[in-house]
Amino acid sequence: MLLMVIIFLLMFTVIVVAHEWGHYITAKKCGVLVHEFAVGMGPILWSKQAGETLYSIRLFPIGGFCRMEEEEGESKNPRAMSSKKPWQKLLIVGAGAIMNFILAWVLASILVGYTGVGTNVVATIEPNSPMAESGIVVGDRIIAIDGNKIKNLSDVREMLTSEPKVYTFSIKHDGEKKDVIVTSRIMGDETSPRFGFTVEKSHFNIWQNIKMGFLYMISIIAMVWESLLGLISGAIGFDQMAGIVGVVDVGSKVWDSSMEAGGVNLAIMSMVQMAALLSANLGVVNLLPLPALDGGRIFFILIEMIRGKAIPPEKEGAVHFIGMILLMLLTVVVLYNDIMRLRG
Repeated sequence: MLLMVIIFLLMFTVIVVAHEWGHYITAKKCGVLVHEFAVGMGPILWSKQAGETLYSIRLFPIGGFCRMEEEEGESKNPRAMSSKKPWQKLLIVGAGAIMNFILAWVLASILVGYTGVGTNVVATIEPNSPMAESGIVVGDRIIAIDGNKIKNLSDVREMLTSEPKVYTFSIKHDGEKKDVIVTSRIMGDETSPRFGFTVEKSHFNIWQNIKMGFLYMISIIAMVWESLLGLISGAIGFDQMAGIVGVVDVGSKVWDSSMEAGGVNLAIMSMVQMAALLSANLGVVNLLPLPALDGGRIFFILIEMIRGKAIPPEKEGAVHFIGMILLMLLTVVVLYNDIMRLRG
């Protein structure tokens, strides 16, 4: 468990620092004065002044922060964030979540590169399966199904319907093209029809990895949104929410099972997958239009853009303060749920 705590502290720090880096680099590009960019929290262990910004590493590896000149309120400094145009503030505030999505994309692409992308070349065929009965053999390349071009395994899956169906496979066999009839069917105790084959995997096509990594990242974001909607609708119980303790517990179990199944490499890739999920999750949650979150600040900026002037800083600050208190209370409740689950 200690190993997992260390891994998740480092993972969480990387994810939060990526988020803060988004704010930092966008603020710099928009001419905002950034006083400090910190990795970690608490007392400073190391720091270096580079120009106008102090770069520091702090004692506790639990995230980081980017401290700008007057992020909220009024300032006479023309380089204060509050003095910038609304569209610039919108970019700066939204850049944190964007960086989390980019990080999730990068991690997903690495994961796809490790696991491989299914091609359209047949690798194995199950005995007595629809594919075996069709006459297609290992090494054949599937180039179309019912006239629709097939480039990879995901294209094949998109063609497969939920009910048994007759398909026309266009394949290349020994350099020659031919059409073959394949009828999908339910095999064994399964509930959905299959063809009964696997395909070769490509691990070193970087553009394919990037493309599939992007699609995987989008699917993670969609899953997070579905979970949030489930919480709002009541389809998912509030007690099913997990905080850092619950995530570490789940991660520990995933690590152990991955070590047993495939060793260190698989365990590391499992952590990469979890990091991608956490990064995308942080990005989505931060965009929610709630006080104290980036989404709440974006909401006030949009109001400013509509009405032509900013909400009085003391009023906006009060709303964010209340939101922070509620967020802290939510954190305590989720932590309690985590502890109770661990106790069984």
